[in-house]
Amino acid sequence: MSTDDRLERLERRVEVLEALARKAAPGGFDAGAPLPAAEVPVESATVPPHPAVPPPPASRLPDLTEQWIGQRGLLAVGVVALLMATGYLLKLSFERGWISPVMRCAGGAMLGAVVGAVGWRLHQQYRTYGAALVGCGCGIIYLSVWAACRLYEVIPPTTGIVGLALVSVALAMIALAIDVEALGTAAALGAFTAPVLLGSNDANANLLLLYLASMAAGLGMVAARRRWRLTMFVVAASYFGVGIAGAGEEALPWALLLYGVIGGTAGLFVGLREQWWETRLLTFSGGWVLLGAASERMTVHWPVFLAGLVLSLPVWWHAMAKPKVLPLRVGPRSPEKPDVPRAAEGWSAGEALYFFSTPLLLGWAAYGLAPDRFDAMPGLLPLLVAVPYLLAGYLRPRPPFALVGATAAALAAQAQWSGTLEVWALLGLALLWPAFDHPLGRTDGRWYGVLTWGAAMQHLLEDSLQARTAADAAFVGPWALALWGATTTALALAAGLVKATANEGEARLARSGLWSFAGLLTLFGVTAEIRRYFELKSLSRVTAELAAGLAVSAWWLVFAAALIFVGFTRSIKPLRVAGLGVAGLAVIKVIVFDLSSLDALYRVGSVFLLGLVMLSLAYLYYRYDRPERSS
Repeated sequence: MSTDDRLERLERRVEVLEALARKAAPGGFDAGAPLPAAEVPVESATVPPHPAVPPPPASRLPDLTEQWIGQRGLLAVGVVALLMATGYLLKLSFERGWISPVMRCAGGAMLGAVVGAVGWRLHQQYRTYGAALVGCGCGIIYLSVWAACRLYEVIPPTTGIVGLALVSVALAMIALAIDVEALGTAAALGAFTAPVLLGSNDANANLLLLYLASMAAGLGMVAARRRWRLTMFVVAASYFGVGIAGAGEEALPWALLLYGVIGGTAGLFVGLREQWWETRLLTFSGGWVLLGAASERMTVHWPVFLAGLVLSLPVWWHAMAKPKVLPLRVGPRSPEKPDVPRAAEGWSAGEALYFFSTPLLLGWAAYGLAPDRFDAMPGLLPLLVAVPYLLAGYLRPRPPFALVGATAAALAAQAQWSGTLEVWALLGLALLWPAFDHPLGRTDGRWYGVLTWGAAMQHLLEDSLQARTAADAAFVGPWALALWGATTTALALAAGLVKATANEGEARLARSGLWSFAGLLTLFGVTAEIRRYFELKSLSRVTAELAAGLAVSAWWLVFAAALIFVGFTRSIKPLRVAGLGVAGLAVIKVIVFDLSSLDALYRVGSVFLLGLVMLSLAYLYYRYDRPERSS
């Protein structure tokens, strides 16, 4: 329901109350006089029953549907009909030669001025009706100027564009004065469509950009001041749509660059501040598109990089003013929490998209400064992006900036090195970020460390493993050392480098997962290296398989015993359960595989070792069970 409808309903209710008061007061009722004080004591006064509310007067409309049709529908039809009549009159007078073209256009302009003046006079009493007449009058003047330029050619196109712009600016000023967004939107449409309606093939693209920038500056300031969302959307769409289509390929690169960075920065600032997703989408994408179009025709690239920095300022400002990212919102702001400040809410999906895509676009803008150097050192470009984001994220607790910096640093390591060197670089970063949490009192670095460790493992078990050659020795080769480094890193993270309190379920779950991964890497990593050791030995294939099978069984049993022993000494039940699970796997391997595939001597050794370890484990359970019962 609009403000006009609310005011009208409030007026009707006041009239009904006045009518009731007149009937209840014997001496009449004056709406402007103060109400008389009660002369009867409160205890002895009897409250009269509430009189029935009489129906609205007959002159009032019975329901909202009829009211809307009568006020808004008929008004719209009348305005459109008046504009059509003006257009038909101009066309008919042109065909029959009643009056000269100049008089036709001048008469149309005078008619529009009269209609607008009547609307201005009536808008204080009938706000919507008067505003519609004002818009109708300006539309008639706009149509008359267009006819003078396009139909009759009594004025040149440049003068016609200026005339249409003046009409639109005047309408915008009226809209600002009476605070009617519909008039502001109509003014924006008229101002930005003027070059399209009156443009010529020899139009100057640079002048077009100057005209569009001037109109956007005035109309955009009006829309931002009044917080007119629809008007701002029209301004942004027209600014970039008409600018790219009309001057994207012909305007000077410097003019196109300034046009894109000024409009994109201002519109993005307003769109982020007001939470207008359509405005920030148009300005963010339009600004970077114009920067790309300008960079293709510029001989030097540093202005494009500087323009990219300026275009990123609103995104950085918004991220610093609203540091909380999670939880991400897909829709508008929740109406159930109107008292929660915006800075305490999570980002919307669009806000996250602009922030996390900005470093990628900045990397593109910086690449053009020295493409040869960046090609020779692939890790230099992401490192240059990482440094300022890390400084912004760690000089003060700003997790979004720190996340981008940590990600860019990981990308720099991956781009600069390959093989196990890349794994070691990622493992170093995985230890660095959570280590900063302890002296700085942060909790976000632990997640950067866990994610970086995961990236190191992904590269170790896929790319590096596929590139491993026969020259890489088992247990002590570069790949094996990287595996032991990854295992040690997981143990360090799980042992306390990852901060976790009793109330942080996610962090404690991450620690448990790291412990499990470290155990699995140790179990199966040593298993793989045992098999590789015997495969690389100068032994026959059968002998190598027999020796490897026995060694693997022995390793599993020893590993299970170690887990159970540490579980008892540290009173860690999950560790003992894991040891029992590994022991069960060893038993299955010995019974199902070793007894059927190993030679006689190897079979004896495997079964003997199984029995010895099982007796030792049983002794541990008997030994440590006594104090538990007595306690």
